[in-house]
Amino acid sequence: MKKLWKNKIFKYGLIGIVLIVLGGAGFLGYYRLARVQGVISSYEINKELKEKSNSYKAVIYTQDRAFKNEVINELKKNLVDENIYLQVEPVEEIGENKIEDWDKVIVLSTVQSSDPPKEVLDYLNKHKDEEKLSVYLTADSGAWSKDPGHLDVTTAASKSENATVFSRKIKEFLLN
Repeated sequence: MKKLWKNKIFKYGLIGIVLIVLGGAGFLGYYRLARVQGVISSYEINKELKEKSNSYKAVIYTQDRAFKNEVINELKKNLVDENIYLQVEPVEEIGENKIEDWDKVIVLSTVQSSDPPKEVLDYLNKHKDEEKLSVYLTADSGAWSKDPGHLDVTTAASKSENATVFSRKIKEFLLN
């Protein structure tokens, strides 16, 4: 081994390989951390309609990310004159949701490692035949590669120009 280590080509080649592996691992770690979705705090939109019996009641499960916040803020502006109470909840709490408590259930989540978060995927599979459920997923590629096909899912990249598309589609879903 000492002979090999004295060989400059071997020594620099080995050091180079180690640096490339460490650099690649560091990049992948940074990329993964940069894509981590935050946990949103619960809040309400059109709170004054919560107790009115003739208002639509909907819940949106989402994450704390600039794009998703932009979609919800645009949706909030578009719902000012509508008879819709909307509760915004963290996507991590979706498993506790009783779908029968709501007129509409919206999932605005992300695709990471080819799937939405496990809680979301479990919930979608459990309620795949519910017409009151609508799913909106963001993905860098703009597509969910493992889309099971039995769900009506809107998928797009997290780009500002897609915020209007998402908020418009969510509003249409809420009004129908």
